[in-house]
Amino acid sequence: MITEIREDGKPSSSRIVSHIDFDYFYAQCEEIRRPEIKYSPVIICVYSGRTLDSGIVSTSNYVARKYGIRSGIPIKTAKSKLVNVLEGSATFLPVDMRYYSQKSNIAMAVIKQFADKFEHVGVDECFIEITEVTGSDFGEAKALAWELKNSIKKETGLTCSIGIASNKLLAKIASDFQKPDGLTVIMPEQVTDFISKCDVNKIPGIGNKTRERLSEMGVRTIPELSRLDSFKLSDEFGKKTAIYLHDAARGIDNECVKSHDSTKQIGRISTLKRDAIQSSEMYDLLQDICRSVHKMIIDRNVAFRNISILLILDTLANMTRSKSLKVYSTDLNELYLTAKLLLNETMDNNDREIKVRRLGVKVSNLKDNSGQNTMSDFIR
Repeated sequence: MITEIREDGKPSSSRIVSHIDFDYFYAQCEEIRRPEIKYSPVIICVYSGRTLDSGIVSTSNYVARKYGIRSGIPIKTAKSKLVNVLEGSATFLPVDMRYYSQKSNIAMAVIKQFADKFEHVGVDECFIEITEVTGSDFGEAKALAWELKNSIKKETGLTCSIGIASNKLLAKIASDFQKPDGLTVIMPEQVTDFISKCDVNKIPGIGNKTRERLSEMGVRTIPELSRLDSFKLSDEFGKKTAIYLHDAARGIDNECVKSHDSTKQIGRISTLKRDAIQSSEMYDLLQDICRSVHKMIIDRNVAFRNISILLILDTLANMTRSKSLKVYSTDLNELYLTAKLLLNETMDNNDREIKVRRLGVKVSNLKDNSGQNTMSDFIR
């Protein structure tokens, strides 16, 4: 189910962050490996080895959750909740981290291709910043999320829930809003209305002790938290936690998406005014995208070696083509002409007519250009 919290109309100029959370990840991986178990209870367990039933539940699929099976409960308790289920229809499996990590690595590699910055949080979740690639346009961000979900499903079989907002805090809350397979977009002007409907347990990082103490103080919702005096919060939880709670209750979060690697690519993607079936219909937009990408290249003072184009079709399938230059460049004309060549090749090398909905350009294999000259500088 897809829920969008935004208004139609003009795009908003803002930072855009997305949180991607894979649905019931371990159990979903097992469903992909064993399709026959998908519609029955699937429980992934951490066995202690003492007896066949000793250990705890790591996670479960949504079928099992309907029977009250949650992570952290004893395996014996989980089995007791399934006594009325047809014998043999529930599947209990040990954690297989090697397999799950393989699936995660493939999915994360797909996600990186759509991101300005990528922050790996865990095997089943990550943050990406998509401000530049979408031109600060929340409408583009929503379309990008659809394409990302489609690409992940195509490459791995996995579904995920995505939250899009102006910061990491809100994006993480949004990704949990409509699981599984959800997409929730929080426009900046809708933040207050959105968080006013949330309980405090939706705020990331609030542990059981903090939640219990807030409950004792009569605070169960975010609006109730926002009305607490900051000095009282500080007395109860300490200055650091108090500042976090005070800001979170107002949807404020200035933490950056922490890319663990240096920036490896710069890109921009945009929607055509109408679907295109010929390269020439996309030349004007291609030029605009190249100008935008080139501005980012100059602002970051880097040179590029690889140029790629991305076509998103009306079917949501995607097509890519890349070319490596002989030398590093910072030249706009070279960027545009190469991208145009790639576009022509991609459109011409098809046996059937295709309709392009969105067009993207990306440069990669970057290097710091501080105090250096590229070959194109000498040619000019």
